[in-house]
Amino acid sequence: MISGRALRYFDTVARCRSLRQASAQLHIAPTAISRQIDLLEHQLGAPLIERGPNGISLTAAGELLAAQAQRTLRDLERVQEHIADLKGLRTGRVSLQVAEGVVAGVLAPALASMGHRHPQLRFDIQIASASQMVEALRRGDADIGLSFFMPRHDDILPFASVELHHHAVMAPDHPLAHATEVSLHTLSEHRLILPDASYGVRQALQRAAHRAGVVLAPIFNTASLETQKSLALNKAGVLVLPPMAVHRECQLGELVSVPLAPSELEAARIDLCVYRHRQRSFATETCLSLLASTLQTLDNS
Repeated sequence: MISGRALRYFDTVARCRSLRQASAQLHIAPTAISRQIDLLEHQLGAPLIERGPNGISLTAAGELLAAQAQRTLRDLERVQEHIADLKGLRTGRVSLQVAEGVVAGVLAPALASMGHRHPQLRFDIQIASASQMVEALRRGDADIGLSFFMPRHDDILPFASVELHHHAVMAPDHPLAHATEVSLHTLSEHRLILPDASYGVRQALQRAAHRAGVVLAPIFNTASLETQKSLALNKAGVLVLPPMAVHRECQLGELVSVPLAPSELEAARIDLCVYRHRQRSFATETCLSLLASTLQTLDNS
């Protein structure tokens, strides 16, 4: 039987790709880590790592075990969290995968509030596309997904949703900055900065453009919201975003947000989702409740 200690040591080595760095993280001598990995290799009957001049690489068997080790260790941690919940200790860790556009307006305020109320809780936050979140929720790599246009699946449960309308966003001296609204036809005549085709907003834009009989050909394709905003701040083109994503820049007068013409683009649905078949800890439930409350304030604003 594979021991939890050996699995934890191997997981750390797999992530660090260095015995020395793994040793520093675990506060364990490198020789002790090597012994546990040797034991794993003996039990599994296959080499797991290869040592080279540039550090450690995983064999094919090592890659398989590394993927399983992450899931197994996270499942064990969830069991520990549930036991702590039974004791009323209110500890734990929440893994979130979110769209970058919801960080400032939704995620940061909610987690800041939660951190003050429950300082013993920890959070792991990753930026991802909606399709990536679905797979992460299924694998157990994420407890919560928060994104625009989350795909609908039977095993992905929408805990809360809100709809926001997208605006055209540009520098204050852009020709469209003083418009009262912008049509997709007008938008197509300007330099555009859009996320790549894996993102829901891009897919919604393409559907709307097709219905309107126009072609949206962005000059810049980037999934990074910060890159999109930096390009707009440097007058490189026009963004299409919910105002929430550029609230700070618009308040400072650095960018201008103009509504898109009514009915041309479907509202941006923000979904707060979990995996239907996984029991939720106190930490996850509390985080969900705060995020749902924050979404409700957006709906009422």
